[in-house]
Amino acid sequence: MLVVAAAREELGDLEGEVVGVGPVVAAATAATLLERRKPEVCVMIGTGGAYPGGPPLGSAVVASRLGLSWGVAVLGLGYVPRPPSPIEVDRRLLSALPALPRAHVLTTGAVTTDVTLAGRLADGWVVEHLEAYAVAWACQRQGIPFVAVLGIANEVGPNAHVQWLTHRDAAQRAAREAVQPLLRA
Repeated sequence: MLVVAAAREELGDLEGEVVGVGPVVAAATAATLLERRKPEVCVMIGTGGAYPGGPPLGSAVVASRLGLSWGVAVLGLGYVPRPPSPIEVDRRLLSALPALPRAHVLTTGAVTTDVTLAGRLADGWVVEHLEAYAVAWACQRQGIPFVAVLGIANEVGPNAHVQWLTHRDAAQRAAREAVQPLLRA
């Protein structure tokens, strides 16, 4: 089993690898790690932001579906000719975490701070995370089952960064605690 996170702090005392921040860096790093390590399973932990009506700060969720979106396209200021399809998370890994609420997680290229954009991105998505789709995509390309467990550190919108700074430690702990049943299996 390979455990990954965007930043070392998210791993805490867990053995794991850092994939870096943002979808491009995370996809490239994950692909390299997967090729080198050839794990049977990949587990991502980290912090995410809740879209309006999403999970409360400090809680943890498991991603059941992952998507990728560009704010410029959602606002009608551009288009994506061939957007990648959403990725469904491995059902066996989801079943190993029965106590965790499931969430549809959207990867974006930047932390969303605009209320209008947050409302449009939230259509069908519950949590925002900058790397989960990228790592899931790398895993899918190599046939490696993937799951992401995220602690909620902020609400998506204008206060996202301040909230993340305030709540990130608790959210990181929540994610690490929530993933324990899977790590012990």
